[in-house]
Amino acid sequence: MVDLADSVLAPMLNGEDIQCSTPVFPVSSDHDDGNKDKTMASSVDCLRLPVTREELIAAQIEDVGLAKCFSSMLPLSEKNRKGVTYFFEKGLLMRKWTPRADLENDWSSVCQIVVPAPFQTKVLSLAHDIPWSGHLGVTKTYDRILRHFFWPGMKRDVARYCRTCSTCQVVGKPNQVISPAPLCPIPVMGEPFEKVIIDCVGPLPRTKSGNQFLLTIMCTATRYPEAIPMRKITSKAIVKALIKYFSTFGFPKIVQTDQGTNFTSKLFGSVLKSLSVSHQMSSAYHPESQGALERWHQTLKAMLRKYCMDTGKDWDEGVPYVLFAIRETVQESLGFSPAELIFGHTVRGPLKVLKEQLMADSVGSSTNVLDY
Repeated sequence: MVDLADSVLAPMLNGEDIQCSTPVFPVSSDHDDGNKDKTMASSVDCLRLPVTREELIAAQIEDVGLAKCFSSMLPLSEKNRKGVTYFFEKGLLMRKWTPRADLENDWSSVCQIVVPAPFQTKVLSLAHDIPWSGHLGVTKTYDRILRHFFWPGMKRDVARYCRTCSTCQVVGKPNQVISPAPLCPIPVMGEPFEKVIIDCVGPLPRTKSGNQFLLTIMCTATRYPEAIPMRKITSKAIVKALIKYFSTFGFPKIVQTDQGTNFTSKLFGSVLKSLSVSHQMSSAYHPESQGALERWHQTLKAMLRKYCMDTGKDWDEGVPYVLFAIRETVQESLGFSPAELIFGHTVRGPLKVLKEQLMADSVGSSTNVLDY
């Protein structure tokens, strides 16, 4: 098979310069293979059911903090009469809630399990601490839990949990005080991946795989991000990575980059031209035109620091976990998560797995398809 990156302008591959626009973050990559296996196993073990449904039902009944929830309960057949209602399902106390006030249709409603006090910390840990969750902030953690679970005073508990997280306190939060920027009209995107922004992050600490850089890509319409660990960011290496990206999401109409030499090379321009992709470049020394991606870089690096601190692993091994956490959480400016806007549904994450386990029927009670 002919490699497009090698076949377009092979004679132009010599002497490519490397240029990147973001600073490093200090993380340690010293660890052994035993720690790798242990950390990988722990990331799977965290999804195992910490409690049976019977134990949860008993804890709900014993929790005096849920008394008001029980007193507001309606029969299951009447749960759709109000926007927020409590009801029993499979013995569990549930809460019906509509995430968006402007969407009152039944399809937009969420059925949450009401969590008693003994198990609230486990839910908070799943929503914030594990690699799949990424140590995100109060608002995103709160929104993530609300999709599946609820208890009175949850917002206060989430805020306290996130602000007392030792890993978050050590790493810190980028741009804690951000002055509002003036709004400027921008063209409305017609469809996802019609326009993407591309940039590079690094050099970062070299990993055992030899990676030192990240190629970052973001869809401007949905804020769906991609981050690709790379050993070098020459034009040839970037083109090869983009070919794989385009094979998944299709050719964009517009690609926007800064004026780094790896993006202004003849090879990069010729590949985009051969794919009928328009190349836009931001003004020199003005990254504001790529503000969405530049701001995400700060979040990405902070999350990778926290991953390295929690696991002791190389930063490139944490990229898939971080990407999942970011794609799954709701973007405040859009009202939906990037994954929802791309795939049309919420992705199945740790909290959804826990909810399914609690709501699932006992083993052996499923109906055989041949019985229908």
